[in-house]
Amino acid sequence: MFLKKEYTISGRKANICGFLLVVPTVLLTGVPYLLIWREPGTGWRDGFISVISRNKEILQQAIDAGWWLLLLFLAGVVLHELIHGICMAGFAKNGRKAVSFGLNIKALAPYAHCKEPLPVAAYRISLIMPAVLMGDIPVLAGWISGNILVLLFGTLFTLAAAGDFIILWMSRGIETGLLQDHPDKIGFIRIETSTF
Repeated sequence: MFLKKEYTISGRKANICGFLLVVPTVLLTGVPYLLIWREPGTGWRDGFISVISRNKEILQQAIDAGWWLLLLFLAGVVLHELIHGICMAGFAKNGRKAVSFGLNIKALAPYAHCKEPLPVAAYRISLIMPAVLMGDIPVLAGWISGNILVLLFGTLFTLAAAGDFIILWMSRGIETGLLQDHPDKIGFIRIETSTF
């Protein structure tokens, strides 16, 4: 016998939580960058101005790219979902057959959905991997290289993973059983085997 429990959040509440993550994310990615790359001996304001001045040409090229930047963002959103799908398929018993991709017309957002329950750790890895590959790694690369566009890319795709972070937070404290994407709502279903 299986016991099932839903862990879901409304779209409105998820949007509010995602919005609340913007400032901490920008601070966590931007402050170390400024500490590393500002001119020695400058205060925060002057340090920020010196970083922008040094990256002025790169930022202008990005602005001039216009539509290409939008296409890069859209490709990044699709890649984000592909990473989810690849991870899910890697853990699912039926592999690629267990994963479906689609477009939520109401939200105008692509999605990857696993039709099989996954072990807790596998579910969490599948959730967090796009943020690691498209957020954390570019942020680190931006800190190391000083390239502000790489930093901004990483920051943007860390923010794009806000929904994943919310679902990850909802799974805190769960160590046993299986987790399955909810078919209709934001969240998951916990499946436990009953010992009765």
